[in-house]
Amino acid sequence: MGIVIGETTTIGDNCTIYHNSTLGGTGKDKYKRHPDLGNNVMVGAGAKVLGPIKIGNNVKIGANSVVLKDVKDNVTVVGIPSLEVNVTK
Repeated sequence: MGIVIGETTTIGDNCTIYHNSTLGGTGKDKYKRHPDLGNNVMVGAGAKVLGPIKIGNNVKIGANSVVLKDVKDNVTVVGIPSLEVNVTK
């Protein structure tokens, strides 16, 4: 599978985490070092979600994206560093 999940990470319900993803720390924080994922989050293949950040509910993180800041609910983020994108249904 190749998924790296840090020891202080929390993962909500119904999340999908694809291969080669990292939910890890940046090395700068001492206690809470890893991200918190809300419910219904999709982490694309090879994405890096780093640091003590909060990922909201119903968030989609694009493949190979690097997320270093909090992401609010119902957002899609892509890129290095990640940016919010508008997605039409």
